[in-house]
Amino acid sequence: MNANLTEKQVSIEFSPLEKIVHEPISYGTTWLVSGEPGTGKTTFAFQFVIQGLRRGEAAIFVACDEPVERIERNLRSFGFGISAYERSRQFILIDAFSQSPHVSYHISDRTDPAEFIYVIADALKDTGRPCRIVIDSMTSIEVNLSPREFLSLVYEKNRVLRQEGLALMDLYLTQTVESSTLYTVSSAYDVFVELYVTEERGGVPKRSIRVRKLRGGTYDPRPFPFTIRPQQGVVVNTNYYQE
Repeated sequence: MNANLTEKQVSIEFSPLEKIVHEPISYGTTWLVSGEPGTGKTTFAFQFVIQGLRRGEAAIFVACDEPVERIERNLRSFGFGISAYERSRQFILIDAFSQSPHVSYHISDRTDPAEFIYVIADALKDTGRPCRIVIDSMTSIEVNLSPREFLSLVYEKNRVLRQEGLALMDLYLTQTVESSTLYTVSSAYDVFVELYVTEERGGVPKRSIRVRKLRGGTYDPRPFPFTIRPQQGVVVNTNYYQE
């Protein structure tokens, strides 16, 4: 991967947000994505990774909640093929879950910001830039730390990884994170996206997406319904308020 970004690669192309945000989001940003179980956070993150890979960019996925083998299986079952990208080192999975990992990159103590940053930086030597980095999920880290320790880790990690050519997306499970903690930690991020499920008439669930924050940019703050489709991911109904 070429370390020199082209004009096209300075901005992040990501279809779920393209009509919700009014200007392209640039690399060098950190993203917070929150939601309860079943809202589509991991699919959203998979899509973020795949759309970058298809543009010839690099991606790193840090698996904190389940083994990397399951991540690979879930990607394939959803129609997101990654084998070729892994072979070329364009896509790297980092295991921050298993005690006895079988991959090249492993975070043994995910509560240690120095190790976290070192392993990601080491993987970046293989993938280059531009690169999309996903951590799934920060909630697994938060439960093992005091609020002060967790905030310190988030701020240090984001400070170091908020670089030209990098985009960092952290997933949070809102069911287990205190709302006050989520509000406080959101100031460490440039982009804040919320996914949630509501009920319509007849008790039919409806998934919605809402941009809560975009530092230095403008956006539509209204919730937009979305569906999840195999091989596509999150498909947002941006015409919802025109119907």
